[in-house]
Amino acid sequence: MNRIGLCFWSTLVCFALVLLLPTVVNPDGESRPRHSKQEIRRAISFYAQRYRLEPALLRAVIKAESDFRPEAVSHKGAVGLMQLMPATAAHLRVTDPYDPIQNIRGGARQLRHLLVVYDGNVSMAVAAYNAGTHRVKGGKIPRIRETRLYVRKVLRYYRDFKFRERVEQREQSKNRLVPRVRPQLKSPPAAA
Repeated sequence: MNRIGLCFWSTLVCFALVLLLPTVVNPDGESRPRHSKQEIRRAISFYAQRYRLEPALLRAVIKAESDFRPEAVSHKGAVGLMQLMPATAAHLRVTDPYDPIQNIRGGARQLRHLLVVYDGNVSMAVAAYNAGTHRVKGGKIPRIRETRLYVRKVLRYYRDFKFRERVEQREQSKNRLVPRVRPQLKSPPAAA
């Protein structure tokens, strides 16, 4: 068979495969999984509990990394809510880093691992989340401006989210403790 015939047949086979293989098309044109804010909040609570993290810390990292935008992509190629690098996502068995639930699971697992490596030191774990464990050594945050600013930002968000959680808990406990009693109207005194 000559070169032209081979080219013709390979083109024909490729064309047939394109036509015959089914493709999944989302009716709204969006191929990424969508999750409500409530589902994302539940996932944060679930994975925080599963990996023994404070939900406020998980929220703080998400806020600093992506500002809660699941479609976020950094200039370095990190993806999703917790900005997982492709190699890290693969290592954490995250098959779709754009899926917020998988991304939160992977990021929470990574954060737990870093907290174990750095003996519970949140600042060091957060620095390693940003710069990588190869740069965070000797008990010191590396002298990388971006990382130092990142750690400050995450710790500020962490403090703010913890405060909000405490306020919400107080409100919930007040609502449970205060009995709902109807005010009694006093009847006018009887005339003598």
